[in-house]
Amino acid sequence: MKHTWKKILTTGTLAAALSAVLVMPASAAPATDWSSYIQQLLNNNNDQTTSKPEASPQPASNANTGTTAPKLAADKSQFTAQVIALVNKERSKAGLKPVTNHTNLSKMALEKAKDMNKNNYFSHTSPTYGSPFDMMKKFGISYSYAGENIAMGQQTPEEVMKDWMNSPGHRENIMNPNYTLIGAGYYNGYWSQEFVGK
Repeated sequence: MKHTWKKILTTGTLAAALSAVLVMPASAAPATDWSSYIQQLLNNNNDQTTSKPEASPQPASNANTGTTAPKLAADKSQFTAQVIALVNKERSKAGLKPVTNHTNLSKMALEKAKDMNKNNYFSHTSPTYGSPFDMMKKFGISYSYAGENIAMGQQTPEEVMKDWMNSPGHRENIMNPNYTLIGAGYYNGYWSQEFVGK
């Protein structure tokens, strides 16, 4: 059984946080409550803190028209599709097969992001649904391998993917060859990636 847990706090103009997944084969998933185990890990974990520059980049100006170029990922309705595309871009660079968007995993990922926002928490253990594995079960999702990445505060898919790829635990989930399906969710600054392999 393998457990991965990392937490990174980023300070600056916007606080951002990441939390890597608990990764385990389905056969190793315990019947116990994860909340005390996760809290113990959080209490023993040394947070890494980095600073972001205060100045935000300005959009490029179009010299011919004097207009401003559109910002990437400005349409939040496309955030999850962009995250999945960026995951597959990273996997492709490493010679890995792409993961496929799974409807129920995406519904679950969105619900996870909404639940964190509504209940004002940032954790893999939901006060509503329990662990990610409990939540998958409630959404009718079966798996042999499963994992979750969560983040909050990032403004764009590019930013959250950069942060996840720069974190060993998150990167491990994104690049895990056992995963074949993905769901992504975004809601009001909360991000969630759900992975399974069957």
